[in-house]
Amino acid sequence: MNDARLVGTWTTELEDDGKSVFGLASFTSDGGVTCYQANAKNIGLGNWESTGADSFHYNFHIIAVSPEGEHVGEAHVFVSGEFVSDDRWEGTGGANFYSPTGTLLRGHEGSKVSAHKFGIDK
Repeated sequence: MNDARLVGTWTTELEDDGKSVFGLASFTSDGGVTCYQANAKNIGLGNWESTGADSFHYNFHIIAVSPEGEHVGEAHVFVSGEFVSDDRWEGTGGANFYSPTGTLLRGHEGSKVSAHKFGIDK
């Protein structure tokens, strides 16, 4: 069963080599996730699930293309998080980068991720 607290849209902050990379992540009640990070040119699509009373993990793939629209590879991103409150979570994440033929080019893990949920302004 998926934790309903995660459902909705979150602003995310990823620590990447000492720099903050901001993004948006939207989680659906049926386990879907759509993500955008400021350092990527395309959105990511993936899945999420609860892993405990206050924890979850998710993953998404981003397709990379050249300026001409040619497929040049993929990023497979993975994150594990834990709720700090109903509208904030913290965790760690990483990514693996692949060539168009599926060869692993490089990867990293252990990057700090935090997020705040936002809703409709009244």
